[in-house]
Amino acid sequence: MRRLALHCLCILIASSCAVCGTWKLVLKDGNTIECDGAPLVINGEYLYRGADGKDGSLAADQIDREKTESANHVAPAPRQWRLIGQTVREAPGGVLTLSDADFETAVLGSEKPVLVDFLAVWCGYCKKMEPSIASIASEYDGKIRVGKLDAEKNPATARRYGIRGYPTLLLFKQGRVVASIHGYAEKAELVRMVRAGL
Repeated sequence: MRRLALHCLCILIASSCAVCGTWKLVLKDGNTIECDGAPLVINGEYLYRGADGKDGSLAADQIDREKTESANHVAPAPRQWRLIGQTVREAPGGVLTLSDADFETAVLGSEKPVLVDFLAVWCGYCKKMEPSIASIASEYDGKIRVGKLDAEKNPATARRYGIRGYPTLLLFKQGRVVASIHGYAEKAELVRMVRAGL
């Protein structure tokens, strides 16, 4: 049964990669296997069809991934850079990911009002509010900044503002808290808060 499934998968690989040309699998022992297309990787196993037409499989730990990617001119995944204590990273929806290190600059030093969502990753209500927070960030782009701060990973800032429950939203203007919401809130309540702070 497993052999039949492997055979079917390799037929699928061959048909989907017919336009791909040959592919080289470079093993950690230095050997190379010529394939008639890119392999399929399932559950840590490389399934391939050799240039000789025979199906085969190898465990991922036998493959030298870097050399294989280099041999096949595969572009490496883009790196994610983070400048500690400097520029904050922007998350999907225009929401900034804040930390203890950059809070002073990104929030207290901001010329625009900043809405900060103090949250915890395990908090269900925090997740439920994410679409509303992202929507506010998009709709008020250019007027305010919106950021989120994992209070458990950044305890210094959370302590400084007396954060005891999640979510807690604070609106900062010229470095001072001008409005707050403690607990879950609908988008309409967030809009009222933001408009009051503009």
